Amino acid sequence: MPPGCLRTRFIALSAAFTLLIFLGCQVPKRPIPFTPPTPVPLAPMEDPCDPSAVVPDAAMARLPHGGPYDPAASKSCPMRRPKNIVAFSGGGAYGAYSAGFVTGWTQTGTRPEFDVVTGISTGSLLAPFAFLGPEFDSRAGRLYTGVSATDIFRIRTWLLIPFRDSVATSAPLKKLLETQITPSLMEMIAAEHRKGRRLYVGTTNLDTRRLVVWDMGAIACRPCPEGCQLFRDVLLASCSVPGMLPPVKFELEVDGCRVTELHADGGATAQLFMPSHVFAMADKNEPANMYTIVAGKLYADAAPVRAKILPVLGASANSMIYAYCRADASNLYGQARAAGMKYHLTSLPTAFPTLENSVDFNPERMQKLFDEGVTQGATGPAWRTGAPGLSPGDGDFIRNGTKLKKAEMPK
Repeated sequence: MPPGCLRTRFIALSAAFTLLIFLGCQVPKRPIPFTPPTPVPLAPMEDPCDPSAVVPDAAMARLPHGGPYDPAASKSCPMRRPKNIVAFSGGGAYGAYSAGFVTGWTQTGTRPEFDVVTGISTGSLLAPFAFLGPEFDSRAGRLYTGVSATDIFRIRTWLLIPFRDSVATSAPLKKLLETQITPSLMEMIAAEHRKGRRLYVGTTNLDTRRLVVWDMGAIACRPCPEGCQLFRDVLLASCSVPGMLPPVKFELEVDGCRVTELHADGGATAQLFMPSHVFAMADKNEPANMYTIVAGKLYADAAPVRAKILPVLGASANSMIYAYCRADASNLYGQARAAGMKYHLTSLPTAFPTLENSVDFNPERMQKLFDEGVTQGATGPAWRTGAPGLSPGDGDFIRNGTKLKKAEMPK
Protein backbone atom coordinates (compact mmCIF):
# COMPACT_ATOMS: atom_id res chain seq x y z
CA MET A 1 0.00 0.00 0.00
CA PRO A 2 2.41 2.64 -1.25
CA PRO A 3 2.05 6.39 -1.77
CA GLY A 4 -0.70 7.17 -4.22
CA CYS A 5 -2.02 3.66 -3.59
CA LEU A 6 -5.65 2.91 -2.73
CA ARG A 7 -7.16 6.21 -3.71
CA THR A 8 -10.52 7.21 -2.28
CA ARG A 9 -12.72 4.99 -4.47
CA PHE A 10 -10.89 1.78 -3.63
CA ILE A 11 -10.63 2.68 0.06
CA ALA A 12 -14.31 3.44 0.16
CA LEU A 13 -15.04 0.07 -1.46
CA SER A 14 -12.84 -1.72 1.05
CA ALA A 15 -14.53 0.11 3.90
CA ALA A 16 -17.92 -0.95 2.58
CA PHE A 17 -16.89 -4.61 2.55
CA THR A 18 -15.47 -4.26 6.05
CA LEU A 19 -18.83 -2.97 7.24
CA LEU A 20 -20.55 -5.92 5.58
CA ILE A 21 -18.27 -8.34 7.41
CA PHE A 22 -18.99 -6.65 10.74
CA LEU A 23 -22.70 -6.96 9.97
CA GLY A 24 -22.44 -10.72 9.75
CA CYS A 25 -20.94 -11.82 6.44
CA GLN A 26 -18.91 -14.96 6.98
CA VAL A 27 -15.50 -15.40 5.37
CA PRO A 28 -13.28 -18.50 5.22
CA LYS A 29 -11.05 -18.84 8.27
CA ARG A 30 -7.66 -20.45 8.92
CA PRO A 31 -7.74 -23.94 10.46
CA ILE A 32 -8.59 -24.01 14.18
CA PRO A 33 -6.94 -24.51 16.63
CA PHE A 34 -4.31 -21.96 15.62
CA THR A 35 -1.12 -21.51 17.61
CA PRO A 36 0.11 -17.92 17.36
CA PRO A 37 3.63 -17.83 15.92
CA THR A 38 6.41 -16.62 18.17
CA PRO A 39 7.55 -13.29 16.66
CA VAL A 40 11.27 -14.11 16.62
CA PRO A 41 13.62 -13.95 13.62
CA LEU A 42 14.14 -17.19 11.76
CA ALA A 43 17.72 -17.96 10.70
CA PRO A 44 18.51 -19.87 7.46
CA MET A 45 20.05 -23.32 7.94
CA GLU A 46 22.06 -23.32 4.72
CA ASP A 47 24.56 -21.13 2.93
CA PRO A 48 22.61 -20.09 -0.22
CA CYS A 49 25.78 -20.11 -2.32
CA ASP A 50 26.53 -23.63 -1.16
CA PRO A 51 23.28 -25.41 -0.15
CA SER A 52 25.25 -28.39 1.16
CA ALA A 53 27.00 -26.22 3.76
CA VAL A 54 25.46 -25.46 7.12
CA VAL A 55 25.71 -21.83 8.19
CA PRO A 56 28.73 -21.49 10.52
CA ASP A 57 28.18 -20.72 14.18
CA ALA A 58 29.96 -17.37 13.72
CA ALA A 59 27.13 -16.29 11.44
CA MET A 60 24.64 -16.92 14.19
CA ALA A 61 26.28 -14.53 16.64
CA ARG A 62 24.10 -11.58 17.61
CA LEU A 63 24.92 -8.35 15.79
CA PRO A 64 24.91 -4.77 17.11
CA HIS A 65 21.62 -4.08 15.30
CA GLY A 66 19.95 -6.91 17.15
CA GLY A 67 19.53 -9.59 14.47
CA PRO A 68 20.41 -13.23 15.25
CA TYR A 69 21.72 -13.93 11.74
CA ASP A 70 24.21 -12.01 9.63
CA PRO A 71 23.19 -12.21 5.95
CA ALA A 72 26.63 -10.95 5.03
CA ALA A 73 28.42 -13.83 6.77
CA SER A 74 28.30 -16.36 3.94
CA LYS A 75 31.80 -17.70 3.41
CA SER A 76 30.99 -18.62 -0.18
CA CYS A 77 29.72 -15.18 -1.23
CA PRO A 78 30.11 -12.55 1.50
CA MET A 79 28.36 -9.23 1.08
CA ARG A 80 30.64 -6.45 -0.09
CA ARG A 81 30.83 -3.07 1.60
CA PRO A 82 27.98 -0.95 0.16
CA LYS A 83 28.79 2.29 -1.67
CA ASN A 84 25.50 2.86 -3.51
CA ILE A 85 22.17 1.58 -2.23
CA VAL A 86 18.64 2.23 -3.49
CA ALA A 87 15.13 1.66 -2.11
CA PHE A 88 12.05 1.51 -4.36
CA SER A 89 8.65 2.19 -2.83
CA GLY A 90 5.37 0.73 -3.94
CA GLY A 91 2.63 2.61 -5.75
CA GLY A 92 0.82 0.29 -8.15
CA ALA A 93 0.64 1.92 -11.58
CA TYR A 94 2.86 4.73 -10.29
CA GLY A 95 5.72 2.25 -10.56
CA ALA A 96 5.91 3.43 -14.17
CA TYR A 97 7.37 6.70 -12.84
CA SER A 98 10.13 4.85 -10.98
CA ALA A 99 10.95 2.75 -14.05
CA GLY A 100 11.11 5.89 -16.18
CA PHE A 101 13.25 7.70 -13.61
CA VAL A 102 15.84 4.92 -13.59
CA THR A 103 15.87 4.94 -17.41
CA GLY A 104 16.41 8.70 -17.49
CA TRP A 105 19.12 8.41 -14.84
CA THR A 106 20.93 5.92 -17.06
CA GLN A 107 20.87 8.42 -19.91
CA THR A 108 22.88 10.91 -17.84
CA GLY A 109 25.78 8.49 -17.55
CA THR A 110 25.91 9.06 -13.78
CA ARG A 111 23.87 6.08 -12.60
CA PRO A 112 26.08 3.84 -10.43
CA GLU A 113 26.00 0.10 -9.98
CA PHE A 114 23.86 -0.54 -6.92
CA ASP A 115 25.40 -2.69 -4.20
CA VAL A 116 22.03 -3.16 -2.49
CA VAL A 117 18.54 -2.84 -4.01
CA THR A 118 15.27 -3.12 -2.06
CA GLY A 119 11.69 -3.08 -3.29
CA ILE A 120 8.18 -3.11 -1.85
CA SER A 121 4.95 -3.87 -3.76
CA THR A 122 5.33 -2.57 -7.33
CA GLY A 123 8.88 -1.61 -6.37
CA SER A 124 9.62 -5.31 -5.97
CA LEU A 125 8.88 -5.84 -9.68
CA LEU A 126 11.30 -3.08 -10.70
CA ALA A 127 14.01 -4.05 -8.21
CA PRO A 128 15.39 -7.15 -10.05
CA PHE A 129 15.82 -5.19 -13.29
CA ALA A 130 17.43 -2.21 -11.55
CA PHE A 131 19.69 -4.69 -9.74
CA LEU A 132 20.88 -6.24 -13.02
CA GLY A 133 21.74 -2.88 -14.57
CA PRO A 134 20.97 -0.42 -17.40
CA GLU A 135 20.71 -3.12 -20.06
CA PHE A 136 17.41 -4.12 -18.41
CA ASP A 137 15.88 -0.62 -18.49
CA SER A 138 13.93 -1.32 -21.66
CA ARG A 139 12.57 -4.55 -20.24
CA ALA A 140 11.40 -2.77 -17.10
CA GLY A 141 9.85 -0.04 -19.25
CA ARG A 142 7.86 -2.57 -21.28
CA LEU A 143 6.67 -4.22 -18.07
CA TYR A 144 5.13 -0.95 -16.89
CA THR A 145 3.91 0.58 -20.14
CA GLY A 146 2.87 -2.52 -22.04
CA VAL A 147 0.38 -3.98 -19.57
CA SER A 148 -3.23 -3.25 -18.71
CA ALA A 149 -5.44 -4.10 -15.75
CA THR A 150 -6.39 -7.46 -17.30
CA ASP A 151 -2.70 -8.43 -17.22
CA ILE A 152 -2.59 -7.84 -13.45
CA PHE A 153 -5.90 -8.95 -11.93
CA ARG A 154 -9.40 -10.14 -12.70
CA ILE A 155 -12.38 -8.91 -10.64
CA ARG A 156 -14.38 -11.73 -9.07
CA THR A 157 -18.14 -12.12 -9.37
CA TRP A 158 -19.55 -9.42 -7.10
CA LEU A 159 -21.94 -11.71 -5.25
CA LEU A 160 -19.04 -13.95 -4.19
CA ILE A 161 -16.64 -11.24 -3.03
CA PRO A 162 -17.85 -11.10 0.62
CA PHE A 163 -17.03 -14.82 0.91
CA ARG A 164 -13.57 -14.65 -0.72
CA ASP A 165 -10.19 -13.43 0.47
CA SER A 166 -10.00 -10.60 -2.06
CA VAL A 167 -11.93 -8.50 -4.54
CA ALA A 168 -9.90 -9.85 -7.46
CA THR A 169 -7.83 -12.87 -8.42
CA SER A 170 -4.11 -12.50 -9.14
CA ALA A 171 -3.98 -15.29 -11.74
CA PRO A 172 -3.02 -12.88 -14.57
CA LEU A 173 -0.13 -11.48 -12.50
CA LYS A 174 1.09 -15.01 -11.80
CA LYS A 175 1.29 -15.67 -15.53
CA LEU A 176 3.06 -12.36 -16.10
CA LEU A 177 5.68 -13.23 -13.47
CA GLU A 178 6.30 -16.58 -15.15
CA THR A 179 7.24 -14.77 -18.36
CA GLN A 180 9.54 -12.34 -16.54
CA ILE A 181 11.25 -14.50 -13.90
CA THR A 182 12.99 -17.09 -16.05
CA PRO A 183 15.81 -19.50 -15.18
CA SER A 184 18.25 -17.36 -17.18
CA LEU A 185 17.26 -14.23 -15.23
CA MET A 186 17.70 -16.15 -11.99
CA GLU A 187 21.20 -17.22 -13.03
CA MET A 188 22.18 -13.59 -13.68
CA ILE A 189 20.84 -12.47 -10.29
CA ALA A 190 22.62 -15.36 -8.58
CA ALA A 191 25.90 -14.39 -10.30
CA GLU A 192 25.62 -10.84 -8.93
CA HIS A 193 24.75 -12.19 -5.49
CA ARG A 194 27.96 -14.23 -5.50
CA LYS A 195 29.87 -11.01 -6.24
CA GLY A 196 28.61 -9.63 -2.93
CA ARG A 197 25.68 -7.55 -4.14
CA ARG A 198 22.27 -7.91 -2.49
CA LEU A 199 18.63 -7.76 -3.66
CA TYR A 200 15.90 -7.63 -1.00
CA VAL A 201 12.09 -7.66 -1.27
CA GLY A 202 9.62 -7.07 1.57
CA THR A 203 6.31 -8.79 2.29
CA THR A 204 3.93 -8.69 5.25
CA ASN A 205 3.39 -11.84 7.32
CA LEU A 206 -0.32 -11.56 8.09
CA ASP A 207 -0.04 -13.87 11.10
CA THR A 208 2.67 -11.89 12.90
CA ARG A 209 1.64 -8.53 11.34
CA ARG A 210 5.34 -7.86 10.67
CA LEU A 211 7.59 -7.08 7.73
CA VAL A 212 9.52 -10.02 6.30
CA VAL A 213 12.61 -9.32 4.19
CA TRP A 214 13.55 -11.91 1.57
CA ASP A 215 17.10 -12.25 0.23
CA MET A 216 16.21 -12.64 -3.45
CA GLY A 217 19.81 -13.19 -4.55
CA ALA A 218 20.11 -16.13 -2.16
CA ILE A 219 16.81 -17.51 -3.48
CA ALA A 220 18.12 -17.12 -7.04
CA CYS A 221 21.07 -19.32 -6.08
CA ARG A 222 18.67 -22.19 -5.51
CA PRO A 223 17.99 -24.42 -8.51
CA CYS A 224 14.77 -24.13 -10.48
CA PRO A 225 11.93 -25.01 -10.41
CA GLU A 226 12.08 -24.59 -6.60
CA GLY A 227 14.09 -21.36 -6.68
CA CYS A 228 12.10 -19.85 -9.56
CA GLN A 229 8.76 -20.61 -7.94
CA LEU A 230 9.78 -19.18 -4.57
CA PHE A 231 11.17 -16.04 -6.26
CA ARG A 232 7.89 -15.52 -8.14
CA ASP A 233 5.78 -16.20 -5.04
CA VAL A 234 7.66 -13.57 -3.05
CA LEU A 235 7.14 -10.97 -5.78
CA LEU A 236 3.47 -11.93 -6.05
CA ALA A 237 3.01 -11.61 -2.28
CA SER A 238 4.76 -8.25 -2.20
CA CYS A 239 2.32 -6.96 -4.85
CA SER A 240 -0.82 -8.45 -3.28
CA VAL A 241 -2.63 -5.39 -1.92
CA PRO A 242 -4.76 -6.66 1.02
CA GLY A 243 -8.40 -6.87 0.06
CA MET A 244 -7.63 -6.31 -3.61
CA LEU A 245 -5.53 -9.44 -4.32
CA PRO A 246 -5.39 -12.68 -2.31
CA PRO A 247 -2.51 -13.33 0.10
CA VAL A 248 0.14 -15.88 -0.89
CA LYS A 249 0.63 -19.06 1.13
CA PHE A 250 4.16 -20.16 2.05
CA GLU A 251 4.94 -23.63 3.35
CA LEU A 252 7.95 -23.50 5.68
CA GLU A 253 9.86 -25.85 7.92
CA VAL A 254 10.84 -24.37 11.30
CA ASP A 255 12.86 -26.55 13.69
CA GLY A 256 11.64 -29.61 11.78
CA CYS A 257 7.95 -28.64 11.96
CA ARG A 258 5.79 -27.69 8.99
CA VAL A 259 4.46 -24.14 9.19
CA THR A 260 2.06 -22.28 6.90
CA GLU A 261 2.24 -18.50 6.58
CA LEU A 262 0.08 -16.04 4.66
CA HIS A 263 1.95 -13.10 3.14
CA ALA A 264 0.61 -9.96 1.48
CA ASP A 265 1.77 -6.54 0.30
CA GLY A 266 4.87 -5.42 2.17
CA GLY A 267 3.45 -1.91 2.08
CA ALA A 268 1.10 -2.88 4.91
CA THR A 269 4.09 -2.75 7.28
CA ALA A 270 6.66 -0.60 5.43
CA GLN A 271 6.48 1.50 2.31
CA LEU A 272 10.25 1.84 2.05
CA PHE A 273 12.93 -0.22 3.76
CA MET A 274 16.64 -0.94 3.92
CA PRO A 275 17.97 -3.69 6.25
CA SER A 276 19.93 -2.24 9.15
CA HIS A 277 23.01 -4.36 8.49
CA VAL A 278 23.49 -2.46 5.21
CA PHE A 279 24.00 0.79 7.12
CA ALA A 280 26.18 -1.00 9.67
CA MET A 281 28.56 -2.13 6.91
CA ALA A 282 28.97 1.34 5.36
CA ASP A 283 32.44 2.87 5.47
CA LYS A 284 32.21 6.25 7.22
CA ASN A 285 35.64 7.20 5.86
CA GLU A 286 34.35 6.85 2.30
CA PRO A 287 30.81 8.33 2.18
CA ALA A 288 28.31 6.09 0.42
CA ASN A 289 25.00 7.07 -1.22
CA MET A 290 21.47 6.21 -0.12
CA TYR A 291 18.92 6.69 -2.94
CA THR A 292 15.17 6.67 -2.21
CA ILE A 293 12.79 6.51 -5.19
CA VAL A 294 9.11 7.04 -4.35
CA ALA A 295 6.55 5.81 -6.87
CA GLY A 296 4.09 8.62 -6.40
CA LYS A 297 3.85 11.92 -4.58
CA LEU A 298 4.99 12.66 -1.05
CA TYR A 299 1.74 14.48 -0.27
CA ALA A 300 -1.79 13.65 -1.37
CA ASP A 301 -3.56 16.10 -3.65
CA ALA A 302 -5.94 18.45 -1.89
CA ALA A 303 -9.63 17.85 -2.68
CA PRO A 304 -12.98 18.66 -1.01
CA VAL A 305 -14.44 15.92 1.17
CA ARG A 306 -18.18 15.36 1.63
CA ALA A 307 -19.20 14.96 5.29
CA LYS A 308 -20.28 11.35 4.81
CA ILE A 309 -18.79 8.23 6.40
CA LEU A 310 -17.14 6.67 3.31
CA PRO A 311 -15.56 9.90 1.96
CA VAL A 312 -14.28 10.73 5.47
CA LEU A 313 -12.83 7.22 5.91
CA GLY A 314 -11.29 7.37 2.45
CA ALA A 315 -9.64 10.77 2.97
CA SER A 316 -8.33 9.73 6.40
CA ALA A 317 -6.88 6.43 5.20
CA ASN A 318 -5.34 8.16 2.20
CA SER A 319 -3.68 10.70 4.50
CA MET A 320 -2.23 7.92 6.65
CA ILE A 321 -0.75 6.12 3.66
CA TYR A 322 1.14 9.20 2.51
CA ALA A 323 2.23 9.98 6.08
CA TYR A 324 3.61 6.45 6.53
CA CYS A 325 5.60 6.82 3.32
CA ARG A 326 7.12 10.10 4.49
CA ALA A 327 7.89 8.56 7.87
CA ASP A 328 9.73 5.64 6.23
CA ALA A 329 11.65 8.06 4.00
CA SER A 330 12.60 10.11 7.05
CA ASN A 331 13.69 6.94 8.86
CA LEU A 332 16.01 6.04 5.99
CA TYR A 333 17.33 9.61 6.05
CA GLY A 334 18.19 9.29 9.74
CA GLN A 335 19.87 5.91 9.33
CA ALA A 336 21.83 7.13 6.31
CA ARG A 337 23.09 10.21 8.13
CA ALA A 338 24.05 8.13 11.17
CA ALA A 339 26.04 5.81 8.89
CA GLY A 340 27.79 8.73 7.22
CA MET A 341 25.91 8.27 3.96
CA LYS A 342 24.71 10.96 1.57
CA TYR A 343 20.91 10.91 1.24
CA HIS A 344 19.01 11.39 -2.04
CA LEU A 345 15.21 11.37 -2.54
CA THR A 346 12.97 11.72 -5.58
CA SER A 347 9.20 11.50 -6.05
CA LEU A 348 6.54 12.40 -8.59
CA PRO A 349 6.26 16.20 -8.93
CA THR A 350 3.32 17.77 -7.09
CA ALA A 351 1.97 19.40 -10.26
CA PHE A 352 1.74 16.15 -12.23
CA PRO A 353 -1.88 14.99 -12.79
CA THR A 354 -2.75 12.20 -10.38
CA LEU A 355 -4.25 8.87 -11.48
CA GLU A 356 -7.82 8.15 -10.44
CA ASN A 357 -6.40 5.28 -8.40
CA SER A 358 -3.15 3.35 -8.26
CA VAL A 359 -4.70 0.23 -9.81
CA ASP A 360 -5.59 2.22 -12.91
CA PHE A 361 -3.30 0.23 -15.21
CA ASN A 362 -4.11 2.21 -18.33
CA PRO A 363 -1.19 1.91 -20.81
CA GLU A 364 -1.63 5.49 -22.04
CA ARG A 365 -1.56 6.99 -18.53
CA MET A 366 1.31 4.75 -17.47
CA GLN A 367 3.28 5.83 -20.53
CA LYS A 368 2.86 9.46 -19.39
CA LEU A 369 4.10 8.52 -15.93
CA PHE A 370 7.07 6.71 -17.47
CA ASP A 371 7.89 9.69 -19.68
CA GLU A 372 7.72 12.04 -16.67
CA GLY A 373 10.12 9.73 -14.85
CA VAL A 374 12.52 9.78 -17.79
CA THR A 375 12.40 13.58 -17.82
CA GLN A 376 13.07 13.84 -14.08
CA GLY A 377 15.85 11.26 -14.18
CA ALA A 378 17.57 12.78 -17.20
CA THR A 379 17.71 16.31 -15.77
CA GLY A 380 20.46 15.67 -13.27
CA PRO A 381 18.65 14.12 -11.49
CA ALA A 382 17.46 16.91 -9.17
CA TRP A 383 17.55 15.07 -5.85
CA ARG A 384 16.12 16.23 -2.56
CA THR A 385 18.81 15.81 0.07
CA GLY A 386 16.66 16.28 3.16
CA ALA A 387 13.97 14.23 4.83
CA PRO A 388 10.30 14.98 4.06
CA GLY A 389 9.16 17.64 6.49
CA LEU A 390 12.47 19.51 6.51
CA SER A 391 12.10 21.30 3.18
CA PRO A 392 10.29 24.67 2.76
CA GLY A 393 6.54 24.11 2.77
CA ASP A 394 6.85 20.64 4.29
CA GLY A 395 7.02 21.52 7.97
CA ASP A 396 4.46 22.11 10.69
CA PHE A 397 1.82 24.77 10.16
CA ILE A 398 0.81 26.39 13.43
CA ARG A 399 -2.40 28.41 13.77
CA ASN A 400 -3.39 30.70 16.63
CA GLY A 401 -6.88 31.52 15.41
CA THR A 402 -9.25 31.48 12.44
CA LYS A 403 -8.14 34.66 10.62
CA LEU A 404 -5.34 33.56 8.28
CA LYS A 405 -3.37 34.71 5.24
CA LYS A 406 -1.09 32.89 2.82
CA ALA A 407 2.52 32.98 3.98
CA GLU A 408 5.41 33.70 1.65
CA MET A 409 7.54 30.62 1.25
CA PRO A 410 11.35 30.86 1.54
CA LYS A 411 13.09 30.94 -1.83
